[in-house]
Amino acid sequence: MSKSRACVSQRTKSNWGVSTLVMAAIAASVGSAHAMDDPSKGLTVLASHAPGGGYDAYARLYARHVPKHIPGLVTATVKNMPGAAGVVMANFMAGQGPQDGSTIALGPGSMATAAIFKPKSARYDSRELVWVGSINSDVSVAVARSDSGIKTIQDIFTKELVVGGAGPSDNSVVYANILNNMMGAKLKLVTGYNGSSANVLALERGEVQGIAGWNYSSVTSMRPTWIKEGRIHVLAQMSLDRHRDLQQVPTILELAKDDEQREVLKLIFTQSLIGRVLFAPPKLSAKATEAHRKAFDAVVLDTEFLAEADKLRLEVNGPIGGARVQEIVGGLYKASPERIRKAAQALGES
Repeated sequence: MSKSRACVSQRTKSNWGVSTLVMAAIAASVGSAHAMDDPSKGLTVLASHAPGGGYDAYARLYARHVPKHIPGLVTATVKNMPGAAGVVMANFMAGQGPQDGSTIALGPGSMATAAIFKPKSARYDSRELVWVGSINSDVSVAVARSDSGIKTIQDIFTKELVVGGAGPSDNSVVYANILNNMMGAKLKLVTGYNGSSANVLALERGEVQGIAGWNYSSVTSMRPTWIKEGRIHVLAQMSLDRHRDLQQVPTILELAKDDEQREVLKLIFTQSLIGRVLFAPPKLSAKATEAHRKAFDAVVLDTEFLAEADKLRLEVNGPIGGARVQEIVGGLYKASPERIRKAAQALGES
């Protein structure tokens, strides 16, 4: 098994795009199962993004292996609920979603911070969601085509780089805003690409010169040879810590101009620690919570799960158990109002 991908490290560290009718239909379809009351009726795993992308792939991988670790559960079905980088799905789970453990969801860690930085659209309290566990402590990277004239992160502060972006809550847009608004970069953001696949295709075609926030695990699965072949330069890691594969590439924290800026960046990028995260609705019983968290802990150590993740080039880097994720999310709410204001401003929210 490749150590660079499917390995378990010791680090523990409004209606956007989905109509009311569609959400109601999904609510009806997932509400019929009662996995914790009767596991034989099945489990639904919601995915925050459309089919074909990384979050969909992780959700389907998890759904294939979790039945082995919940007694009586025979099947788990994936349903996609894209919109606002997981916020639409989190709103559904917090409100309309089944509360009995029959439905869990997988999406980006930014769902937790969205409730703090974007309370008008993220209509939930992240602390009240039941966090099941994070499969991958994701590291996003800022990249530039090798023919763009941009070779290092310092170049983007003196030269313009045209970068592609998906929706307003996608990392490709959010991280570009941070680099521009907070760090003083000269990124020209072109938005409107329908998800990461379309954004990467735009980069491949030369429509844009770079991407400011592309999950490294997606780089290695979607375009695994690009870095080795020198087709792109990895400029910076949009994360708290350096990825084991990218020890020579600086993190966003290393670019901070002072301690205050560094603390604001830490608040924003805590989401990277819980990158590919599973959660359940707020009213989940203690019994169902324990069942899902135990199942998660077993899945991320399952050799068959890890072997398939490696085969699919889906990284399993620093998985974190549900109780620890709950603590990390709770810590976000301890930030001062001023620090939250500055973080929201960097994100382009104010």
